[in-house]
Amino acid sequence: MREDFARPRLVFSACLNFEPVRYNGRVVEDEFCKRLAEHVDVIKVCPEVSIGLAVPRPPIRIVFDRTKRVVQDGTGEDLTERLNKFSVDFLESLNEVDGFVLKRKSPSCALSDATAYRLSRNRKLLVKTSGIFAQTAMEKFPGAAFVDEFRLRNFWLRDHFLCRIFATAELRETLKSNCTKMDILNLHERYKYLLMSHSPSLLKKLGRLVSNLSVLSLLELIHDYADLFVKAVSVKPTKAKHFNVLQHIYGYFKDRVNEGEKRKLLRLLNDYATGSVNLTRLRKIFREYARQFHIDYLLRQRYLNPYPSELSNNE
Repeated sequence: MREDFARPRLVFSACLNFEPVRYNGRVVEDEFCKRLAEHVDVIKVCPEVSIGLAVPRPPIRIVFDRTKRVVQDGTGEDLTERLNKFSVDFLESLNEVDGFVLKRKSPSCALSDATAYRLSRNRKLLVKTSGIFAQTAMEKFPGAAFVDEFRLRNFWLRDHFLCRIFATAELRETLKSNCTKMDILNLHERYKYLLMSHSPSLLKKLGRLVSNLSVLSLLELIHDYADLFVKAVSVKPTKAKHFNVLQHIYGYFKDRVNEGEKRKLLRLLNDYATGSVNLTRLRKIFREYARQFHIDYLLRQRYLNPYPSELSNNE
């Protein structure tokens, strides 16, 4: 059965599959970004074209000379003020955003690996920094998930990013008008194990919130729950935390299976701990056991099905 997911709102660098706006007039083809775009609401942006630069164009560079500046090769034109103004205006125009997929190494969009030039004692040093637009975006949206196309090739970074954006999108949909306290409680129960894999301590705080539904007003509950939820899913999971969650889920099966199946499940957990079985496969196997034994509570858990299967690449 195909499950519906809330659609995250993502800002994409326009050069990633969408438009040939790179300085060299090309588009960057990325297969995973293309698939991801099919499951989200896309907001495209190219800061450099948006401030009036041509395609193709001389590249722009970041330089450090007392302050961080952006200049264009050949012309030497200082574009810092124009890029800063566009970034602020564009980001202010957005409403709710779940994440950003930005072009690596770009002087406008890089998260941390744009090449910058610094003069020190008459020597030109190369350093790495964030792009002008990306830096402003991270300051404006501290709760959003940020990634570039290269980091999406790493399973653990990709899995965390996808879990975050689909979780915050579902949170946003749940908290729309006509939301009730029971809607928040149901969301919390559905996300128990996913939140545990990110931050057990914040899961406990969230649990205390929903256990006192009669004490807080609906507005107080929405504000406090959303704030803690976003903070929790922003914490990077670790292999140890995943293992802890998987052990909890195994507990639902151990008294329902025979000894042979029990040994098989324990061997799978051990293989995960040693790195010979990946998380995607374990989620799938545990979903199958939950279906076999009609354990509805587990079947509702987002941890076992955190984002569309089309995005579930192997590790």
